[in-house]
Amino acid sequence: MLNKTISQKLSEIPNLQRVGFLNPELNGGIVSFNIKGIKYHDVSLMLDRNHGIMIRSGQHCCHSWFNGHGIEGSARASMYLYNTQEEAELFAGAVGKIAKLGK
Repeated sequence: MLNKTISQKLSEIPNLQRVGFLNPELNGGIVSFNIKGIKYHDVSLMLDRNHGIMIRSGQHCCHSWFNGHGIEGSARASMYLYNTQEEAELFAGAVGKIAKLGK
């Protein structure tokens, strides 16, 4: 399960905060997160421009949930049948590199 791989690797990143369910079995193909000290939109741009990885950022049509939890937004990666284990590992590695730039 790709989400399990990504969730495990992201949990090892000190500056990273997961958003939503922490159990990968409850997330399907979605992983939402924030990196301390870096805006979620900037995380998305850095993944795209520096690593060729496109993700979404913002409140993902869940404004009331984010507002209710006091969270401005998040970076969100989505995986599906066409994604590979290698891509999951590359994604997690790229996020780890970006997290080193945060606080």
